[in-house]
Amino acid sequence: MLIERLEQGENFTNNEKEVARYILDNPEKVPGMSSTELARASFTSKATVVRLAQKLGLSGYQELRLKLVEEMNQKNRLSRMLEGEPIHDRSTYADIIGTLPVLYDKAVTNTRLSLDKNSMNRINNVLQKAECIDIYGAGISYIIAQSAAFKFATLGMESSAYESINGHYLAARRNKKTITFLISFTGANRTMIRAAEYLRKATNNYVVGVMGPHNEVIRRWCHEIVEIPNRDSLVSLDVITSFSAATYVMDIFFALLLSGRYNEHAKSSLEMLLHNDLLLEKTVAEGEKED
Repeated sequence: MLIERLEQGENFTNNEKEVARYILDNPEKVPGMSSTELARASFTSKATVVRLAQKLGLSGYQELRLKLVEEMNQKNRLSRMLEGEPIHDRSTYADIIGTLPVLYDKAVTNTRLSLDKNSMNRINNVLQKAECIDIYGAGISYIIAQSAAFKFATLGMESSAYESINGHYLAARRNKKTITFLISFTGANRTMIRAAEYLRKATNNYVVGVMGPHNEVIRRWCHEIVEIPNRDSLVSLDVITSFSAATYVMDIFFALLLSGRYNEHAKSSLEMLLHNDLLLEKTVAEGEKED
């Protein structure tokens, strides 16, 4: 980067350091100056200005000006993007514990407002009749897939999470009514796109994409798309937004299935409570006395 090399000043003469210092102090003014004007302003010579440009690996002062403008534009764009970040280098503990709930709430609210009621009802109709639920994710979205599969399993539903396609497994279960969810924070994950294409072409699964906004390609392979927000962030806050949004969507489907199987689930829960003591480790058995 030009600005970094000017700051380092490696192998610069004293006069060249003066030119570099002036450029760094006046980066927005220099692009509008001629080499003669820059030499005069830095109390050096035109030859010094040209030599500095060449020492930086540039053809001359004109290219130095162009490079400076380019880097300043990038820096300004970066600054504008960082201005909107809720967490920065001055954030305190109090700031962060107050900011995170706002991020969660915003992710859930934006997702809720974007939901298509008709699409969600169509998915729910298939979900209520399904015999199996398969959930695919890659990277951190696989964690959401695992969590959702566990929740669905508590309702007695055969449910599993996967990171890739298992053709033999899918072929063996071809005749089971299966609804498949694919989760991608961006909507453009290559693994999920390939999985969606395979599922649509080679199985009878009902394919639902829980996807970020860049879902143009994968959309063609899904029966339905539930879009989740994915904010552009330079400090990984998009992970918090997308994670919260995708979890919220999968929890909606879990709650819908719970509602549809409420009485059955209530009976199984009561049955579990009758044997709950077998699941809990006790330090001292009931009725026993310590020696």
